Amino acid sequence: MHRPKSLNVLLSAIPAVVFLPVATATTITFDESPSTNNNVPYSATVLGATFSATNAGTWGGNSNGDPGTWGLEGTNGPQFLGFNPISGFTEVVTFASSVNSVSLDFAGGFETESLTITLQAFNDETLLGSTSVSLGPVNTWSTLSLALPGMTSIAWNATCCTFAFVGYGVDNLRFDSAVVLEPVSAILLAGGMLSLAGLRRWVR
Repeated sequence: MHRPKSLNVLLSAIPAVVFLPVATATTITFDESPSTNNNVPYSATVLGATFSATNAGTWGGNSNGDPGTWGLEGTNGPQFLGFNPISGFTEVVTFASSVNSVSLDFAGGFETESLTITLQAFNDETLLGSTSVSLGPVNTWSTLSLALPGMTSIAWNATCCTFAFVGYGVDNLRFDSAVVLEPVSAILLAGGMLSLAGLRRWVR
């Protein structure tokens, strides 16, 4: 027996539970904990990213009197994460869940020349890839980015030709969490069930 045309129309209008990819984008500006002329040590978990111990911490930037005489101003608010380590010092950031893309801004401080930053991405102990950049004049910010599925941590280091100690700033750590499938809405499921209930009564 063929169904009436109107029944086919009604059946086609019943919504299904739909799953769509959802990704979460996060930016750490290092202005989350306000400071003016004093550094804030950064060895903590911030917005789902855990930093290994840094040797300098966050600084207030030029507009706050250039504490520490870095010669730097952050790119998204005045603060930045400052480093003044021996050449080759490595900073590690571990994510609460795997990410698919990451980027950071880097700039050399007033005593730095010929500074090269290398950014690496890992899945647990496995190196997924790396990228590097040679920084320009003081307070000239450069961005390093990696798009590699399954990154659980990143690490970066700075090497320099002249100075044993290399001063540089980091700003705007951006990362996108791995895409997961989520139901569009429980409303769709409820609507489908109501449509089925109406259809059952209609076909009796």
